[in-house]
Amino acid sequence: MTVTPQFLRLPLASQKENFHQINELEAARIKQGLRHPGESDWAVNDGTDKRNASRNRYANVFPYNSSRVRLPVVGDGASDYINASYVRLSEESFNEYIAAQGPLENTVNQFWSMAYNESEKQNNDVVLIVMVTPLTESGMIKCDKYWPDKENPTLDLSHSNKKDSIDIPELQVNYIKESYDDVGDFLLTEMELVSPTKTKKVYHFYYYKWADARVPPSLYPLLYLSEEINAIRKLAVNAPTPIVHCSAGVGRTGTFIAIDHLFKDFDKFIKLCEKAKASKEYDVVYDPIFQTVLQMREKRMMMVQTAYQFGFLYDSAKGLYKDRFQ
Repeated sequence: MTVTPQFLRLPLASQKENFHQINELEAARIKQGLRHPGESDWAVNDGTDKRNASRNRYANVFPYNSSRVRLPVVGDGASDYINASYVRLSEESFNEYIAAQGPLENTVNQFWSMAYNESEKQNNDVVLIVMVTPLTESGMIKCDKYWPDKENPTLDLSHSNKKDSIDIPELQVNYIKESYDDVGDFLLTEMELVSPTKTKKVYHFYYYKWADARVPPSLYPLLYLSEEINAIRKLAVNAPTPIVHCSAGVGRTGTFIAIDHLFKDFDKFIKLCEKAKASKEYDVVYDPIFQTVLQMREKRMMMVQTAYQFGFLYDSAKGLYKDRFQ
């Protein structure tokens, strides 16, 4: 008879206690960062700087200075700030992401410049973007539409980039085609990100059936989306780092990253479960979900924002484990 790992048998009260523990640790970090902005790993003063205020969608979500993505800028006084963070995870496998807020009207050029610059740093010509929020919810704008479409096929960012002193003075995005995937329930828009020297292929995955602060309707479209993303990554000469965003870039973004990191390779997920079983021999019980969210919170605040999203990861893991053995 197969013994279920202990972390998959955690009662709801224990899951909530784990989530509370993560939140308490984060609150202490942020407090330290605000008190000691010059020396703390948890400082957020770049994000709270008044000159960058218009670049933040929300007044309480900022990247840590230590893990924030920087824009390529030239000239004294130019701001390299964008509300986005590098998220590097290691749990039997190494995975890397960029977690970002949904672009504002005035940060569209900055978002695409980030995508271009990070692709250059990765030495590839493929850009992967995963959008897990609708544009509007209950009459509120959650993300400004930042990509071209069939009706408006070209988005020229040159004027805005020169204004922001971004070191990619001529940049534009060209629409190629779009298709709806019935299995994954997402819209895939293919584009080109073009500078005078390079053309990069962009795959924009838009999954819009996930309400803010809630859990997704089902795990399986997101697993399928994860498979599609990673199929493209494997075809690239140097695997592109996925840029994942929702509205604030923390709740749905963090939950999707956790799903992709933990569950995209089923054999590795089972290895994590076996590792958890073996940990019974020690005093500390190994819990890959807790560890993954803990790691994400070290790189960006509020990742997996609600107890419901945290619990959804446990429910998903239980379902996958049950499917494997029963």
